[in-house]
Amino acid sequence: MNWLHAARRIRGSSPFLAMGAAILVAGCVDTRALNPLAVSGVNPDSTISAEVVAAQHIPGPYPHFSQIPPPPTDVRAVPAWREAVITEWGQKRQTERQAAAIPFTLANTEAWAERSRAKIPASERSQPEPSVAEQSEAYAAAQRARATPPPPPQ
Repeated sequence: MNWLHAARRIRGSSPFLAMGAAILVAGCVDTRALNPLAVSGVNPDSTISAEVVAAQHIPGPYPHFSQIPPPPTDVRAVPAWREAVITEWGQKRQTERQAAAIPFTLANTEAWAERSRAKIPASERSQPEPSVAEQSEAYAAAQRARATPPPPPQ
């Protein structure tokens, strides 16, 4: 019987049996290796390894409770913070309501473009020469080919 069949039999038989197996397996885990804050050894190849070892064995002076500074007096109390946050949320909601109330004016853009083109004097309404238009399109195509999309947000 392989481990998969054993796991199915344990899972199907009793939750207490599975819990016992998990406790037995948990005893095999070395939690010191998983702790990122654990003290590790000193690299003997380091140029300051002797100083590190010496600093580990000579503790510094311990502070006294009388040296603890008094709490600051210029910090907001918790109710004042709560009131400030609620005020900011209210202003945010008010701004969102005002933005939503602005009418959408970008409808019927072709009519607007025609009216704007009609205002241009006839002497200034010349079309670009074909070579200039082709050069512009070629430049735009080259830039599009060169462009890379931004990285996805993380």
